Amino acid sequence: MEIEKKRFPINITESKDAVKIFQTALKKKGHIEEIKKEDVYLTITPYWISFYDIGYTKEKYVHVSGQIALNAVTNNINDYIIKLFDIAKPIVFKHVNIQKTENIKIIVKEGIIKEEEAKKTIIKDLIQKYNVDEKNISLSGVEEIMVPFWKLKTKEHNKLKFDAIDGSCNNFKTIGEKEQTYTDIYKEMINDLKDPNNLFKYVGNILKNIFKGIWYMLKEAWKNIKIILIILAIAFCVYLLFFL
Repeated sequence: MEIEKKRFPINITESKDAVKIFQTALKKKGHIEEIKKEDVYLTITPYWISFYDIGYTKEKYVHVSGQIALNAVTNNINDYIIKLFDIAKPIVFKHVNIQKTENIKIIVKEGIIKEEEAKKTIIKDLIQKYNVDEKNISLSGVEEIMVPFWKLKTKEHNKLKFDAIDGSCNNFKTIGEKEQTYTDIYKEMINDLKDPNNLFKYVGNILKNIFKGIWYMLKEAWKNIKIILIILAIAFCVYLLFFL
């Protein structure tokens, strides 16, 4: 698959790694859900990226500059995309670097929003954000960049996603807290035991706790023996004093 546009690299390339990231995020909020490789897929979404400069005078002259990102499919501003530039540099990749053996579903989205419409939306957002007139705003370096995302498609969670660069751009905050039931705890234990390393750790913890219990019982027994011996010694002394 070839994409003749600049794109961020896909660093998280395997579905098993995507599954693990989703499961970890859900587990933190109390959701114990078994996710299969078939439940995740890759989307490559176009964004309009632009530099902006804003200069205005109120009590004194103020100059603001930065970058802004607009989803070319939904026409929504998504500023969190900008931080991806600190992680990687978008370039034209000839191929999507996913192994064929993975058999991953890949969706390349086409941009609906054209450049001129994107500029209008960006300017409108900046006007509201900084409370300035359009004449005070200057855009430059407007460019369409493709951003890869891993997405989840399960019955309960079909809107979760994270970027395939390092996973830092995600919508995991939308996951609601869930109180774990005994069934959830049991499922979590079963899932953990599927990993041999976790199985050995689990068995080791059981043995450790057993030995701790035995040691505690021995210590308590020894304490009780000392008390019994003291009582017997006192009783023997009383017998010697009063009955002999």
